[in-house]
Amino acid sequence: MKPDTVSARAIKRQITLLSLLHARPLTYQEILTGLDQHELLDYSSLDEPETIAQRQKEQFQRDCKAVRSYGCQMYQDKQTKRYTWHNSPFGLALNSDQLEAFILLLDTFEKTQILHSAKLQDLLNFLVKQLPPDQQKIIKTQHRRPFSINLHETTDYRNSDPNTVAEVEKAIRRGQQLEFRYTSPREGKERTHRIEPRPLAFERGHTYLKGWSLNHENELLFRLDKITPGSAKMLPTSIAPIRPSSNTHQLEYWLSPIIARQGVSQHFPDQQVECHPDGSATIRATLTNLELFEARRLLLSYGQNCRALSPPQLVTQMRETVTNLYQIYCTESG
Repeated sequence: MKPDTVSARAIKRQITLLSLLHARPLTYQEILTGLDQHELLDYSSLDEPETIAQRQKEQFQRDCKAVRSYGCQMYQDKQTKRYTWHNSPFGLALNSDQLEAFILLLDTFEKTQILHSAKLQDLLNFLVKQLPPDQQKIIKTQHRRPFSINLHETTDYRNSDPNTVAEVEKAIRRGQQLEFRYTSPREGKERTHRIEPRPLAFERGHTYLKGWSLNHENELLFRLDKITPGSAKMLPTSIAPIRPSSNTHQLEYWLSPIIARQGVSQHFPDQQVECHPDGSATIRATLTNLELFEARRLLLSYGQNCRALSPPQLVTQMRETVTNLYQIYCTESG
């Protein structure tokens, strides 16, 4: 069969028709536009518009009849006026467990503000369109969700400076040093930092950049939204293959029976738990400087049901925090 014969063009047009419908449901006019872009519509530009429209409609009807004879279930929805290929062998059909998990993902990232949220939502919306109509209907009508994931976002990263994000991620992917200006929330001063960056991570409502600081010769933590827009610059120097290990600390703290009796959460890798007869527990772990900073936040969240035992600097910090809180809440004027 020669490629320029009427039969060959018809087969190619029908295959292209199915290819268009595999991507998503389309209206009649959208299908014609897609076929015309592939130069598969047979008509003469000298004909009257009404004649062209009638011939295209008849040709489309013949193509629909042909693809249905192949076993392809292609029908038009009366409400949306869109044609859908219902039994595409390349379509996406989920079992009940997979559909439940997919709905959970949709709920989690529907209104997310995390980095790259637009890309995530675009991907999920694309996948929804690949589902059979009955599963799409389940997604739209199932309002009572038995389980949800709260990302607890405290910063909106949808409007993050794209140049800053791109430069940071480029340095991470290529294993290059990174320089930027940063305003510390604690000091309120802008400083220039030069680091060997680690992958960005979403933690506790923020996106953090970790890296080995060439200025301080230690691992530091930076909030992405505190980097001065436009200041990030990938440097030509590659990340060193080996860096000295960060200083470590032996963490030890006590939890009251109220917290520990039902089990101790795994907050630290390789932590050791010593349970006591009264239901309380002592937890021990080896932490880096950055991990010790997070441990302080965790221990404070336990309130009076926790007591820091070591290292000494952590005990001192906890004591200072408690003293400051006492001065705020337990003074005579309070």
